[in-house]
Amino acid sequence: MSLQPSVVALPRRRSYVQPPPWALRGVLSWVKEPEPIFVYQSGLLMSVIRTLSASESNEQRDREKARLEREYRKSDQRLDLLITKHDQSLKDVMEIFKVVSGRLAESRDRIRTIKDNLAACKRLLHCKRDELKERWLEGVEHKHVMLLLEQIDEVRDVGERVGSYMNKKHFLHATQLLVTSLNRLGTDLKMVEALKEVNSDLHARKEKLHENLIEELHRHLYQRWTKEVLALRRQGSGRDSANTLTRVGSDRTSLGTSKADKARKNLQEMMSTPNKLKGLEPGKNIEEDVSGTDPEANPQHFMAILVECLALLGKLPEAVETIKRRMQKELSVIIQRTTQQIIDYHPAAPPDDPPSTGLGYLKADSREAKLLQELLQVLFEQFRLVVAAHQSVLGSMRVSADKHGMELHLYTMPDVWSKVQAAFQVMLSEYLDLSQLGTSQQQAPAAFNEAATDLSSFFSKKRTTRSKNYSLFKFEASYHAMTMNSYLMEQAAEQGIDDFGTPGVSVTDGNTSSAAGGGSKSSGLTEKALVCPSSPHNITAVFNPLQSFIREIEEALGCSPGTHCTLYVFINDYIKDAFLAQLHVETAARLEQATKALDQWRTCKDPQVLKSLKVTRPLLQSSISVWQSIEELRWLLSALPLYADHFVSMMCNTLMNYRETCQAAYRGITQPDSEDKRIISATWAKDEDISRFLRDLPNWRALQAGVSSENSVEGDENPEEVGERNRKEAEILTGNLGDQLIPQHEILADPAQLRTLGHLQESLEWFGTCIIKFATSLPVKSTSTGIMASGEVPPVSDASVQTLTSLAKDFEELAHTCLLVLHLEVRLHCFFYLLPIARGGSFASGLDSQEPDTEVLKLIKDLATIDEALANTLHPRKCKYIFEGLGPLIANILMTSIIHIRRINENGIKKMCRNIFSIQQQLTNITMTRELALDQARQYYEMLYHTPEEILNAIMNRGKQFAELEYINALQLLHRSSPGSSQEALHASLQRLSEILGDVGVTV
Repeated sequence: MSLQPSVVALPRRRSYVQPPPWALRGVLSWVKEPEPIFVYQSGLLMSVIRTLSASESNEQRDREKARLEREYRKSDQRLDLLITKHDQSLKDVMEIFKVVSGRLAESRDRIRTIKDNLAACKRLLHCKRDELKERWLEGVEHKHVMLLLEQIDEVRDVGERVGSYMNKKHFLHATQLLVTSLNRLGTDLKMVEALKEVNSDLHARKEKLHENLIEELHRHLYQRWTKEVLALRRQGSGRDSANTLTRVGSDRTSLGTSKADKARKNLQEMMSTPNKLKGLEPGKNIEEDVSGTDPEANPQHFMAILVECLALLGKLPEAVETIKRRMQKELSVIIQRTTQQIIDYHPAAPPDDPPSTGLGYLKADSREAKLLQELLQVLFEQFRLVVAAHQSVLGSMRVSADKHGMELHLYTMPDVWSKVQAAFQVMLSEYLDLSQLGTSQQQAPAAFNEAATDLSSFFSKKRTTRSKNYSLFKFEASYHAMTMNSYLMEQAAEQGIDDFGTPGVSVTDGNTSSAAGGGSKSSGLTEKALVCPSSPHNITAVFNPLQSFIREIEEALGCSPGTHCTLYVFINDYIKDAFLAQLHVETAARLEQATKALDQWRTCKDPQVLKSLKVTRPLLQSSISVWQSIEELRWLLSALPLYADHFVSMMCNTLMNYRETCQAAYRGITQPDSEDKRIISATWAKDEDISRFLRDLPNWRALQAGVSSENSVEGDENPEEVGERNRKEAEILTGNLGDQLIPQHEILADPAQLRTLGHLQESLEWFGTCIIKFATSLPVKSTSTGIMASGEVPPVSDASVQTLTSLAKDFEELAHTCLLVLHLEVRLHCFFYLLPIARGGSFASGLDSQEPDTEVLKLIKDLATIDEALANTLHPRKCKYIFEGLGPLIANILMTSIIHIRRINENGIKKMCRNIFSIQQQLTNITMTRELALDQARQYYEMLYHTPEEILNAIMNRGKQFAELEYINALQLLHRSSPGSSQEALHASLQRLSEILGDVGVTV
C-alpha cells in the first residue's frame, strides 16, 4: 500500500468588516503576552503535522481529518456566538481605530512640515552667521556688566549686614557673607578702584569678627557655664553642697522659672553628650537659624558654628594657639571669680561669735570647712563643664579641619586635664600656705621623723643641754623649690608665655579685672581673696573631695593601675613632706606644753568643758590635752584615710609617752626622794597579796561595776558579812604593819598630794575608758568588707587596735593603783595617829580631862581635810570606797592597842571613850552612816569599869560579845591597873574565862 500524502481540506474562514470587541482585547493580550499564544498555536500545528507525517494509512489520516473538522466546527460555532454577542463592541473598536489612524496621519504631515521649515532656517542662518555672533557676544557682555553692578551694590551693603548679623550673634551668616564679599573684591571686583575703601572696611570687620569669635568661644568655654553654675547654686541655696545639676526636680519657687530650667537643661546636655551635636557629623553642613530669638539656645551647636566661622576665615590654627595660650589663665579666672562669689554670698562671721573650734584643724561642721568644700564642689562642676566644652570644641575643630582641608596641631584632652590639675595645684598652694613649709620642716625634731619613734623626750624631765649648731635654712625646703611648677605657671601667665612652649601675646579677657579679684583692679602682687585663712590644716577639709575628683581625672586619662595623675602626686607629696612633719611638730609642742612641770597637775574645772566630756569631776589638763590630740588624730583617720595607719601609730606613740609621764608623776608622789624612803601605801598597793585581796572584795567589784557597795554585783551583803570583811581587812593590814610605829615620811601627810592622786586617778580612769571605746570602735582589716564610704574611718591593722587596747588597760591599771593607794593611805593615817595613843598616853591620871587626845584631834582634822580634798576630786562612790570600813579598822586598832596600855583608871576609860566618840562623830559626818564597830569598841573599854568577876559573870549571863584574846587583854590590863592583885588571881580569871568560853558558843 502506497503512502501518498492526502490534501486536508481546511474549512473556510469567514471575513467580517468589523471585528468584535473581544478581538481587540485578544489583540491587546497578544501584544502584552505573545509567547504563550505562539507556543500554543505552534505546538498545535506541529502536533498535526507530526501526526499526519507519522500516519501509515489513509484511515488514520481520515480519522485525524474528521477530528480536525469537528474541532473547527465547534470553533466556528463558538466564534459565531461570540461575534453575535459582542457586535457593538467590535463596531466601537473599529471607530476608535479609524480616529487614531487619522490622527497619526495628521501628525506625520505636521512633522514633515516642521522639518522642511528647519531646513529653510538653517540655510538662512548660515547666510548671516557673523552678524548673529557679534550680537550674541554683546548680549553676554551686557549680562556680565549687569552682574558686576549687582555685586557692587551688594558689596556696598555688606558692612551693615555683617554688623547686623554680629549684633544678633548670627556669626555663620556674617562670616559667610564677609568671606564671599572679600572673595569677590579679590577676584571679580579687584580692579574696581571705587571699592578700595569698602575692601579696607571689610578687612577691618574681618579682624573684628575674628576677635569676637575668639572671645565668644572663650566665653562659652569658660564663662557661660561657670556663671550658670554659680547662679543655679545661688538660687538653690549655696549652703547645699549637693550637685547642682541633679536639682532638676526641686520644688523651690525660685527654681521654677523657665530660664533656670533652660540653664539646667543646657548644663545636663553639655555633661551628657559633648560630642552628639547637629553639624558635627562629617559630610554635613552646619546650619544657622536666623529666625530664632536666641542663637545661643543650643550652646554646643553655637560653639560648632563659632569653630566653623573660624575655619571659613582661615583663622582656625590661630584660634587653637590662642586657646592653648589662654587656657591656664582662664582657669585661674574661674577660681578667682568663684571665690569672690562665695565670699559675697556668705558674709563674714560676726567678730563676737565664738570660734568653731579651739583646735588647729578645720572640723567638718566649721564655717571655714564648709566654705572651702563648697568652693571645691563648685569648681569641680565648672571644670567638668569646661572639659566637656573643650571636648565638644575639639570635635568641631576636627570636622571643620577635615571639611576645609586644614592641617591642625590640636591640643588633646589630657592637655586640658593637665591645665585643670595645674590650676588646682596653684589654688591649693595658696590655701595650704606652702610658703611656711620650709620653716615647718626645719623646725621638725628628729623624734618625729619616723612614725614609731619614742616620744618620751617630750614628756620626761628636761636636762640642761648644750645648744647645738643647726643650719638656719635649707634651699630644698624653700617656697621656690617646693612650688616650682606653680611659680613657672604664674610667670608664664604674667609674661604672656604660651603654656605649651611657644611664646605669644597674652589675650586679656574683658571680664577678668572685675571677676577675678572681686572688684579689685590691683596687680597680681596684691593678696588674693580666699574663702578661709591659709593653713596647712586645710588639707583635712579638701582631701576627700579631691580624691573623688582625682579618680574622675584618672579615669578620663586612662591611667593604668599603680599610676596616678599629677594632682594626686602633688597632694600626697605635700602631705608626706609638709603636713605630717608639721603635725608632728604641733603634736609634740602641744604635749610638751600640757605635760611640762608647771602645768602637768593643772586641772580643768570649766563646767562647759566637763559637760562636753560627760564628766562631773575636774580632770587634769594634760589628760584633756592628750585626749584632744587623740581626737584630732582620730578625726584625721576619716579626713585623710590613706594615712590611717600612720595616725594610729602616732596615737600609740603619744599614749606610750603619756603613760611614761603619768607613771613618772605617780612615782614622783609615791617615791619623792629615793628608794630607801618608801611610802607604805604604795608599797602595799604593789604587793600582790594585798592588791589581790582588796580587788577580790565585793566593794571593789561593785565599784568597778559602777554601783554602790550596798548593791554589789553578788547581791546584798548582810551586816555580819560587811563586818567580817572589814575585820579581815583590818587584820591583814595590821599584820603587814607589825608592831612598829609609822614614821611620818612613810605616809602622804600633805592633802595636796592626795588631791593630786585623786585627780590622776579620775583623769586616767576617764582617759583609759575613752581609749578603750575608741579602740573598739575602729574597724579592723581582718573583718573589713573593703567597701568604705567617703568620710568613714578606714580599717586599721589588728596589731594597732591591740596596742591601743593594751595601752588603755595600762592607764586603767595605774588609775586602779592610785585608788588603792588612797584607800590604804587613809587607813595608814589612822595607824599613824592612833598607835602612839596607847603607847605614850597616860590613862591612869587623877585628872578628868574633857578633851580627847591630841593625836585623836589630829586624826579627826586629818580625816576632815582628806575628805574635803577628795570630795571635789573623786566620784562619790569612790570616796565612799575609800572611807568605808574605817570604823572597824579604828575599832580594831583601839582594841588591839590595849596591850600597850600599862595602867588605866576611870578617867582613862572616860578619855578613851571620849576619843572613840569623837572619831565616830567625824566618821558619821563623812560617811553619813553610824559606825557600829566603834560602838563595840566603846563598849569594850566601858567593860573595864567592871571587875574581872563581874566581866566573867556578864559573859555567863549575856554571852560572849568579844573575842577570847580581847577578853584576855582586858583582864590583863585590869590586873596591871590593880597593884595589889596577885598573879594567881589573874591565872584563875583566865582559867575561868577559858572554861566559860568553852561552854558559850554563840556570840551575841
